[in-house]
Amino acid sequence: MSTFPRPLRAVVLAAGQGKRMKSALPKVLHPVLGREILARILDALDHLNPEHIHIVTGHGADQVNAFLTKFPPRTPWSTHLQEPQLGTGHALTQVSPSLDSFTGTLLVVPADSPLLSANTLTTFVQQHSNESCTLTLLSTMVDDPRNYGRILRGSSGAVQAIVEDKDASDEQRKIREINTAIYCLEWPALKPGLSDLKNDNKQGEYYLTDLVAWSAAREMKLGATIAADADEVAGINSRIELAESTRMMRDHTNRRLALESGVTIIDPQSTWIAPEVRIGRDTTVLPGCYLIGDIDIGENCIIGPNTQITGRCTIGSRTTIIQSHITSSDIGSDTRIGPFAHIRDHAEISDKCRIGNFVEVKKSQIGASTNISHLSYIGDASLGSSVNIGAGTITANYDRISGKKSRTIIGDGSSTGSNSVLVAPVVIGTDSMVAAATVVTRDVPDGALAVGRARQENKDKWVISRRERLRSEVCT
Repeated sequence: MSTFPRPLRAVVLAAGQGKRMKSALPKVLHPVLGREILARILDALDHLNPEHIHIVTGHGADQVNAFLTKFPPRTPWSTHLQEPQLGTGHALTQVSPSLDSFTGTLLVVPADSPLLSANTLTTFVQQHSNESCTLTLLSTMVDDPRNYGRILRGSSGAVQAIVEDKDASDEQRKIREINTAIYCLEWPALKPGLSDLKNDNKQGEYYLTDLVAWSAAREMKLGATIAADADEVAGINSRIELAESTRMMRDHTNRRLALESGVTIIDPQSTWIAPEVRIGRDTTVLPGCYLIGDIDIGENCIIGPNTQITGRCTIGSRTTIIQSHITSSDIGSDTRIGPFAHIRDHAEISDKCRIGNFVEVKKSQIGASTNISHLSYIGDASLGSSVNIGAGTITANYDRISGKKSRTIIGDGSSTGSNSVLVAPVVIGTDSMVAAATVVTRDVPDGALAVGRARQENKDKWVISRRERLRSEVCT
């Protein structure tokens, strides 16, 4: 339930084309540190517990709708097609029929500000409510206000209007306080203002910003909150701004982890960590790391250098991961991974394991204190505890003709020699051994030694004889 005194709904303006993005993908679906811009906006709104989120779509509506169907917000939601796109005021008009039975506060936000936080929005709505305003806008101060709407205030400091950059006078363009396109509107008190909007401007559009002047002319109570952090409310309109927003999110996240979680980040500029990542205290993240996804890392770990962790991952305490790639997997405590290991597809690695250089583990369960030290592929397998996998061991899990993948099971305390091939489905029993260079095609009983290779034959003086024949051939 919403914590605000009046019912709250949100309107997300996601109809823009984003021409300067030069992309077939709608602007709001471009990712920032692993999550789409629209997803980040919806996450922030979910934390406010509104009763409904209205999403205005336009350019790329089919793609946006497909995304929302696959990744819906927690809050009940609906989409409203704006076709053609005739401005932000026109966009809100598309939502208006769905608000006939609603009385309360509308929080209107753009869909292109990925750093916008739930805390900022909560404070904004609370101020609007506490001051009993009919309309409250969120502004911020910037050094370079180009392309932004300017906030016009009267001699008393009260907000009187917003003027778009293209319609502003030279004097108005000097104003550094800009509009963020985020509003709280009391509904239905402001509904008549939508009908009165005009498109007599250089864009030929119906500006939602004109609702401010409309309200002021009717002596409605207006409020304005200046956001302290201009980065947080910055919108994205180009690939350059997308990169800048990603950098800002990285910097905010690294700073928070260092100050609030006690994480050591050796080189913040070369370390990219998504805000969803949770890291325990006294963990050190070395340069060149890329940690993106729903990731939980324990205390006193060493991550990196040059390590990529993506997807949903958990990593226990006191674990070291060096120059490796981890995707959607779980790793225990006191474990060492890498260098150059690849752990993927819901692998589960227990405590006190050693996964060494050039080892790939895919969709497998690895028991405690098991070592896979180098140059091996373990796929679709279950390994017990205290297993030792020799260099070059391969689980042959895939039948190309049937297209099926089968499992290999290795019992506690067993070991494989170098260059072994385990042809699944196969079971290696407890405390058993596989000799080097053996191809295992049948189950190995507990405590047994499996040997499956040709018997070695030594031919005495073969090298000397071969050389003599070659010399005689040259002479003739």
